Amino acid sequence: MNMNVSKQRQRGVTTVEFALVGSVLFIVLFGLIEFGRLLFTWNVLDEATRRAARVAVVCPVTAAGQQFAREVGAFGGTILPDFTEANILLSYLQEDGVTPATGTENTFYVRSAITDYTHQMLIPFFDITLDADAFETTLPAESLGVHPVAAGAAPCP
Repeated sequence: MNMNVSKQRQRGVTTVEFALVGSVLFIVLFGLIEFGRLLFTWNVLDEATRRAARVAVVCPVTAAGQQFAREVGAFGGTILPDFTEANILLSYLQEDGVTPATGTENTFYVRSAITDYTHQMLIPFFDITLDADAFETTLPAESLGVHPVAAGAAPCP
């Protein structure tokens, strides 16, 4: 008789234990998945600055050339949520690498940087956003669109 009373008191304990352990397990699991998403996002942002700078050094220093370089850098806005060409800032720099250039003739470097992009974490019960403002690439200027056009195959608009 004493055993039956003890078993009745234990009924539902397994469910409570699973609820406690399972909640921690699922938070850790979602954390690992989110860490993978974060690494992917950081890699895409780094590659976006590299691509935009690489295209900008061979495209003309015009609004159309800059827009084209930003679109190429942003992968057409299809890889990351809310990441568009508006999040890529292009800077044309003089020989010292700091002073903004005033024209094609005194442009020695092109810098591409990420601006105004935040990564929203998707871990349940945690509202975490991370600012992505440390990504930039600086490359030496090449043709800046000043080259002979071969048979109508211009690399930039």
